[in-house]
Amino acid sequence: ITVLKDASATAVFGVRGANGVILVTTKRGKEGKAKISATTSMSVIVPTQSIELANAYEYATYYNMQKLNDGAAAAPFSDQILQKFKDHSDPLRFPDTNWIDYCFKDHAIQTQHNVNISGGTDRMRYFVSVGAFTQDGLFKQQSLPYDFNFKYQRFNYRANLDFNVTKTTTISVNLGGRVDTKNTPYSGEDNNQLFRKLYWATPFSSPGVINGKFLKAGTDYNDCDNMPFLGATGLDSYYGKGYMSKNTNTLNADVVLNQKLDMITKGLSFKLKGSYNSSYSVTKQRGASAAYYTPVMQPDGTVEYRKNGSDTQLGYSEGFGKGRNWYFETSLNYNRNFGLHHIGGLVLYNQSKYYYPSTYSSIPRGYVGMVGRVTYDWNNRYMAEFNAGYNGSENFAKGKRYGFFPAGSIGWIVSEEPFFKPLKKVVDYFKLRASWGLVGNDQIGGSRFMYLADPYSTGNGYNFGVNTGNFVAGAWESSKNNADVTWENSFKQDYGVDLNVLDNRLKATFDYYKEHRTDILVRSGIAPGLLGFTLPAANLGEVDSWGYELSLKWNDKIGKNFQYWVEGNLSYNQNEIKELYEAPQNYPWMEQKGHRIGSRSIRKFWGFYEKDSDEKYFAEFGEHIPDHKQTLQYGDAIYVDLDKDGQIDANDLSYELGHTDDPEYVIGVNLGFRWKNLEVSTQWTGAWNVSRMLDETFRQPLGDTGQKGLLKYQYDHTWQEGKDNSDAMYPRATMTNASNNYAASTLYEVNSSYLRLKNAQIAYHFDFPFMKKIKMNNLTLALSGYNLFTITDFKWGDPESRTSSRPSYPLTRSFSLSLKVGF
Repeated sequence: ITVLKDASATAVFGVRGANGVILVTTKRGKEGKAKISATTSMSVIVPTQSIELANAYEYATYYNMQKLNDGAAAAPFSDQILQKFKDHSDPLRFPDTNWIDYCFKDHAIQTQHNVNISGGTDRMRYFVSVGAFTQDGLFKQQSLPYDFNFKYQRFNYRANLDFNVTKTTTISVNLGGRVDTKNTPYSGEDNNQLFRKLYWATPFSSPGVINGKFLKAGTDYNDCDNMPFLGATGLDSYYGKGYMSKNTNTLNADVVLNQKLDMITKGLSFKLKGSYNSSYSVTKQRGASAAYYTPVMQPDGTVEYRKNGSDTQLGYSEGFGKGRNWYFETSLNYNRNFGLHHIGGLVLYNQSKYYYPSTYSSIPRGYVGMVGRVTYDWNNRYMAEFNAGYNGSENFAKGKRYGFFPAGSIGWIVSEEPFFKPLKKVVDYFKLRASWGLVGNDQIGGSRFMYLADPYSTGNGYNFGVNTGNFVAGAWESSKNNADVTWENSFKQDYGVDLNVLDNRLKATFDYYKEHRTDILVRSGIAPGLLGFTLPAANLGEVDSWGYELSLKWNDKIGKNFQYWVEGNLSYNQNEIKELYEAPQNYPWMEQKGHRIGSRSIRKFWGFYEKDSDEKYFAEFGEHIPDHKQTLQYGDAIYVDLDKDGQIDANDLSYELGHTDDPEYVIGVNLGFRWKNLEVSTQWTGAWNVSRMLDETFRQPLGDTGQKGLLKYQYDHTWQEGKDNSDAMYPRATMTNASNNYAASTLYEVNSSYLRLKNAQIAYHFDFPFMKKIKMNNLTLALSGYNLFTITDFKWGDPESRTSSRPSYPLTRSFSLSLKVGF
């Protein structure tokens, strides 16, 4: 895998390289006898960090506290009910269910198998690979007669064939694809909402499925106090509702012709490439419904269960999806040496088309481009390269569809200079390089054909006459378009150093980069509201980005049998919005301009309101606690009055607080050694200066309705009067002041920096005498672990994931045992 970032390196890819390129080079066959290798592995997947839920007693206690704080005359959950939650004496009518533990298994199984065969003759070479992958989900089956669990199965294949048609002509045929099946619960909602509802469930709503029956608790009982409410169960969103299965068949095929043209001039060659990619999917929806049962106390003291709803058979519906694209490329290449001079050249034309036959309203997307490249190298010491791309996109109006994007780079291998010879004993390789270039991007605004006539929407209208009820449908101009929309441009610079020292044992690479992106498509916010519509998008935005990347690699031996290596990389990235044409704001901190992409407009949390808060606030800011538009009670959140006008309002929302979802620093470290046949390796990753804004589920205890879920952490860290609140992270329990206490602020912008042991492996390469007799050249047994542990203050899931601010599928770790055999 090769990552290309600078403008000169990505120029040949045209529009497709606007945001960098990741090249995946598949294996190819070599001349010789057939080589066969097979790998099989089995993994155990276990959840790592579960977010603990409050139990029934804690939930009821918190709910009582909230209601009493908001002025209730009595606690809704009586002492009798609290005692039943505490002693679990009646678990069917007064359950205490931890829905995360109840719905998820403690492990799942994953398997993977691959077989590769390669070889060939002087006329034909081949590489063939097939693989199978299965992964079970972590949901429990819950006695249903069908499997609704998350599950994934995949079969993949690849064949790379190379033919020497003549001494100057080669043809390569590459075929690859996969057939996969993905199963998920059929909840009628997206997966994010499904997991969110697990955390919204109350622990006393249901004991779960007992003897094949989905039981829900009741609210009215003759022999004890009534329940104030039940809330949702953790099974409501998916239990008995069926499952969904998506089968996808993907094919990738390309043919490449290479023709040497030395008969015309030495070093000249011609290349022709055609690619076709196709995807076909069938989504089967097997919807159903399941009855639930509620307890009814009988006169003799027994409990019977009343059936509600009905069990229905699995239904059936299906949908189809098709996606196809083709790519055509032809090029002339020139590479030739003239003594110490090496000259190279490239002229390339490409064209592509994407279309979706299953969507009748879909309009195909097409691109066309021409690329030129000239390279020069003198004695492997001085290098220069110039590229120019001329690309076309149908996203823009005539006259603006084509853009010219030049780029260039230079390099100097200083270590090849005569004056450098005295340093050769220490410094093996020293190179300086730089690149500059302009890159174009047409994927702007998420919309297409923004230059076409203004779109109109229907459905709105007016009532004709007086009290007649006659509605007349109409059409209205929903948005304005802009015929001048054109390419987004990015000027990229990269300056780098490559250094190898100490007999190439230590290798270092350093890059400093800058990017000035202009003509970003934005909608101006400076138009008055009297216009009645939003201004059309225009190429008005500007963003600057900069940073550096450092890579260090040390590889050495101790004696004959011990080899070890240490590799590390560090990257830093920063950006700033230079122009957005947003609506004028009263203060600089209210503007996105001048701040990082993804900065949040939030309040600055100061502390919780207590007896001496006003005195402390005055001592720090020279003014009294500002008016929060609500009467503050002890334990409410206090925010900083940034504009010092005595009140908390929109002027106190700032983009200058905290960090964004994208880390400023990212680090990676690989450590390993090999001693004789034993090999041990580890991979570490980390990031810092990164934060997440907590979702409502994690931010507001009991949610917006006051009857949703409660986390153990929220219960333990809620401010309470009369207690030591030094570790309080949540305001007092209240719904009255919820809009103030749970507003987006630095209180809920959580540091998600981390250091993670991403992977660790212990492998042993066997060398039995019988292996040579059967021509076995490899027999390796390996034990590995993935995502083994993480050091972080983040408590809400995976700190590495941008979706960890809200409930999602549990973060997992895996332990794998694999066997690799080669002949």
